[in-house]
Amino acid sequence: MNNHPVNMGVDCKVNNCAYHTSENKCTAEKIEVCDCANCTCSADTFCKTFKEK
Repeated sequence: MNNHPVNMGVDCKVNNCAYHTSENKCTAEKIEVCDCANCTCSADTFCKTFKEK
């Protein structure tokens, strides 16, 4: 885990992300979410901040 505080406004269930906590929170200082050309549901979006553990 990194030294950033937990971002309580962001839930994260990506266990293999370096910013993921055991409480399913995110410790990234900020997040960037990108999308496909025509998003129609949340599955069409991606967290560009992801960093593999």
